Amino acid sequence: MKILATIGLTTALTTMTIADADTINLSAMTCREFLQTDPVRVNLMIAWFMGFYGNVQDPQVIDLNKLEGIRGQFMTFCKQQPNFRMTATADGLLGSPPEPQLIGAVHSRPH
Repeated sequence: MKILATIGLTTALTTMTIADADTINLSAMTCREFLQTDPVRVNLMIAWFMGFYGNVQDPQVIDLNKLEGIRGQFMTFCKQQPNFRMTATADGLLGSPPEPQLIGAVHSRPH
């Protein structure tokens, strides 16, 4: 199932036309706009939020098995609060983003 979800997401992202390749400003987007967004882009945004707010110990992992549930949480909240900004919504649903760390700080050893 995980492989199918990965293939589906990859296919969706690679088959977008050039006309669809515009930018998405998540900091300016409201829940109302999010609810009006096509499902492929919704999944892309949720995957991005999952990566951004993800585990500090493994920041490059997106659990596709959790994507559906998290998308449902966003949809439910956004229907109730259409004027909320998406970044504020993500903060509330996924927690604060991890603190930025210096490059190599996680793997550095005392000398």
